[in-house]
Amino acid sequence: MAYSVLIADDDYNLCKLLSAALEKAGYQTVKAKNGKDAITCVQQDEFDVILLDIFLGDVDGLELIESLQKCNPSTAIIVITGHGTTQTAIEAAKRRAYSYLTKPVDKEELLNIVARAAAAATITKEESEVKAAHTSQTIDAQGRMVGQSPAMQTVYQIIGRAAVSDETVLIMGESGTGKELVSELIHKNSPRSENPFIVVDCSAIPPSLIESTLFGHVKGAFTDAHADRKGKFEQADSGTIFLDEVGELPIDIQMKLLRVLQEREIEPVGSNETRQVNVRIIAATNQKLNNAIAKKTFRDDLYYRLNVVPISLPPLRERKEDIPELIDLFISQFAQEYQIPKINISSDTIEKLIAYHWPGNVRELENAIKRALVMCSGQMLLTEHFSQLFEKEPENPIESQNIDQQVYALLQQQVSLYLESETDRGELHAEIRETYEKPLFEIVLQHTEGNRSKASEILGINRNTLHTKLNEYGIK
Repeated sequence: MAYSVLIADDDYNLCKLLSAALEKAGYQTVKAKNGKDAITCVQQDEFDVILLDIFLGDVDGLELIESLQKCNPSTAIIVITGHGTTQTAIEAAKRRAYSYLTKPVDKEELLNIVARAAAAATITKEESEVKAAHTSQTIDAQGRMVGQSPAMQTVYQIIGRAAVSDETVLIMGESGTGKELVSELIHKNSPRSENPFIVVDCSAIPPSLIESTLFGHVKGAFTDAHADRKGKFEQADSGTIFLDEVGELPIDIQMKLLRVLQEREIEPVGSNETRQVNVRIIAATNQKLNNAIAKKTFRDDLYYRLNVVPISLPPLRERKEDIPELIDLFISQFAQEYQIPKINISSDTIEKLIAYHWPGNVRELENAIKRALVMCSGQMLLTEHFSQLFEKEPENPIESQNIDQQVYALLQQQVSLYLESETDRGELHAEIRETYEKPLFEIVLQHTEGNRSKASEILGINRNTLHTKLNEYGIK
């Protein structure tokens, strides 16, 4: 028995092309030119799949999803849009659309998605009516993600599905890719949106204060505990807590976090009583936690508890087609912030910005645009306004000399001097480490422009350890 597909689109030519491709693949198709026709079709017949254009002329396609689902809850709806924006993806996913396609529609992609959707519809025929999800708040221009690259379209769909669930989310990506923004989007589009959203940067809290910061303390728990104090988890009660750089948490705190996930309760420092908390946890990391697990610096059981809904954010260098849109967004934002007319940017400058490797990702691009607008006195951003960006590639000291031979010779000299001293202190390793560790940290920080999170990731050490070492060596 052939699967049936309803194609609802006011573009006659597109309907005809989609119908021909599907019928050639063995599907039965029916065409609807607007929302009214689509409703009539589903009231008269049962379809396995509906291809639904967002702009139907007489109605918003997204608003039509609920009506179509009421007629036949098991039908898989695939949204078709000419502009795959963040909010479109989120709204489609929240309304339980199976997936969505962007125009121009690729034939192979169409057939693959329809096949999966039809199979899913068959499996869910016995399920109860699918209800529309909680209506989201509007996300303003300064809170939205942009980008129509395939990688970002995937991210938007996962955000939409994560928003309507209450499961724990783990966001992975390099520094500057927008992990906090993703967590905000999930919260704002979730049933918890009216409740607190608490952000905790785990890498910025001294180890001695982490437990109290997260779980609170009671009066007298330690010297400066002059009164009871709620921790971040209690502050986030009924809402969402975002644990940024969760990989930086000490092992003992990881165990306490695991208890929160399992039991939904906390124990403030100095207290013998537990307190219940109703909090959704969204965690993020720029580390490869599998490596941290292998090194015994991160608990594998905690990783599995956090990684229920994984979201992997692509670095900017892997979605360069999104750079022009990001540039336009940042220029508009800063023009409004500085209360100046929006200015243009030359095409050759855009090309250079696209070609740049962006080690700091979207955050680096944002800062570069801001700096360029400050430096620009005309009506056009030019390459010269980004000179600090394009010329900052420092000469790599490791490439400018034969570092292997020099290091080997220096080590030979230091070992020889140590042996000649006939000492029995057994401190050679410490002396060698002190000789080379400081310049190593300085070189890595130079390449990361002072970004300590990125430096700790490159070095493969905990950020708190790096912070301690930098203080030890007097590195600012």
